[in-house]
Amino acid sequence: MLSVSCVVNWRNGYFLLTKPQPVGPMTTASASLLLIAAYFLFLLISLKRRGQVISGPWLFLLRSFFPNWRFYHGPGNQPRLFWRIQDENQQWTDWHMFIPRATFHGSDWFHNPRNNLTLANQNLVDHLSADIIAMPDDGDVRDLVTYHLVMQLARHLITCESLVPVHYQFQLRLVPAYVPPDEDMAVLTSPTLSWLS
Repeated sequence: MLSVSCVVNWRNGYFLLTKPQPVGPMTTASASLLLIAAYFLFLLISLKRRGQVISGPWLFLLRSFFPNWRFYHGPGNQPRLFWRIQDENQQWTDWHMFIPRATFHGSDWFHNPRNNLTLANQNLVDHLSADIIAMPDDGDVRDLVTYHLVMQLARHLITCESLVPVHYQFQLRLVPAYVPPDEDMAVLTSPTLSWLS
């Protein structure tokens, strides 16, 4: 007895008998589409739960993968990082504001690590501001990971200016749009930090 397996397809008003295609392992393209679909399904579920706070340590570690939609609201207050140093004569400099300024070259269309790092640094400042707002009243800001990362960012910015201070401080200010910053806008001022520690 001869057994033949075929699939009946309807095309252009005719039935066609074709051999079934073998089902092989998942290709890279189909695996990528599956992951993208799972990501959008997760976003859809998150949007459905919009009024509730989704929290947990795993979500905190993965928050850089999820878009922050708050930039669609009004400009509001912008978190800005300021730093200053103290020299050997115990004199403090003025506060210097970190503003990420993007330079553009033709090669940046293909590879742009410098500007990406600058924007990631500002994103870190934004996360510290959000963490301070979400922190309970009895919380200590020095327990936040973002606090320590911004402290390292301030050291990096001072080092990029080729300065070697005795002490330094950083400050987080919420600056309204189109308003010159002043110290009254400070949300956080670090203690005097030793440069050598």
